[in-house]
Formats: sequence, structure tokens, C-alpha cells
Amino acid sequence: MSKINNEKGAALVLVLWIIVLFVVLGTILFAQLLTTSKQMVKQEEAAAETDIINMSVVYVSTYLKQQGGEDGITEKELTSLLHTVPNPIIIDEYTATLSKPELEESQIKLTITVSDEKGNERTEVEYIPISK
Repeated sequence: MSKINNEKGAALVLVLWIIVLFVVLGTILFAQLLTTSKQMVKQEEAAAETDIINMSVVYVSTYLKQQGGEDGITEKELTSLLHTVPNPIIIDEYTATLSKPELEESQIKLTITVSDEKGNERTEVEYIPISK
């Protein structure tokens, strides 16, 4: 068996393989970071929309309580008050649009559409309980 004594190009091949390895690992890491940052942005937007929906429900509930007085509200007064609920509610870059609240048995059905400046929309139905 003969031994190869000419190893002058081995260092170049080894360096090229290391460079390729670093480029591949760097690309994979960059792709993961990009995906993670997009997920975080979506998660923050969803959390903000959920908070705005909850704030809208509290806002409508508080509005009805303030308009009702100490003795409470009759069903007829409640029906007329539901049509006077201020709309839309603007918080930062989000707009919460309330559909006409509907009076059901012992609760108020409230459909809320939250939209942002980018044109994204999210619609949810919430219920406000009525206590007698």
C-alpha cells in the first residue's frame, strides 16, 4: 500500500467545508428567528384584540349601569338604551365596532368587530349578564 504524501490542498477543502457548514447553520438559525418573531407579533396582536373586546364589554356594561340610575332599568328602558350605546370605540390603532346589541332572556348579546390599521378584522360574540 502506498501512502499519499501530497496533502497541499487538504486545508482548502477543509476550510470550504467549514464555511458551507457555517452558512447552512446560519441560514437555519435566521429562519427560526424570523418565524419566532412573526409568531410573537401575531400573539401580541391577538392579545391586544382580546383585551379590546373585553374592554368593550366592560364599557357597554358600565354605560348601561350609569344610565340606569339607582333603581335599575326596566326592560323597555334597557331596549331603548341599547340603541344609544356609543359606537365605534377607538383604542390606539384598533377600532371596535359594536353591532346593535340584542336583548335575550337574561343577557345582552353583543357582537364586536375589532379591526386595525392594516385591515385585519376579528369578530366575536360576547354576552353581558343582566341581574335583577
